[in-house]
Amino acid sequence: MNTVNVRKVEIGKGIPKICVPLTGTTREKICQEAEDAKKAAADLVEWRADWYEDVLDFKKTEKMMEELRETLGDIPLLFTFRTLKEGGEKEIEKSVYVKLNEMAVKTGFADLVDAEAFTGTDEVNTIVETAHLYGVKVIASNHD
Repeated sequence: MNTVNVRKVEIGKGIPKICVPLTGTTREKICQEAEDAKKAAADLVEWRADWYEDVLDFKKTEKMMEELRETLGDIPLLFTFRTLKEGGEKEIEKSVYVKLNEMAVKTGFADLVDAEAFTGTDEVNTIVETAHLYGVKVIASNHD
């Protein structure tokens, strides 16, 4: 089996890894959840950005990611915006979804990005290519 190394975590080897989701709607709640995940010794953290009230304000989202990176230290951070059609909290246009994921990748704060596999071939390819260009791992997801 192939493994994936993300910071100091080797996914696919040893015991299963614990991924803690952050689903706060405000900066304060997200920061508290990140502190709690760190204290709980999570192996990795998934920021469910679709819950964040200011997610479509890219400057605020980038600042939030910076704060998460500072709080989490070496704990890998997975950036996820789950669309409404796949069970997420917000509707988003495809073009904005791509721009949001590309922004998250380009910040250097995310270690992994979740790209919904059925968003569209061109959109997913754009996200994957950008992620690989910046050294960010990709999780292709489908929520049925």
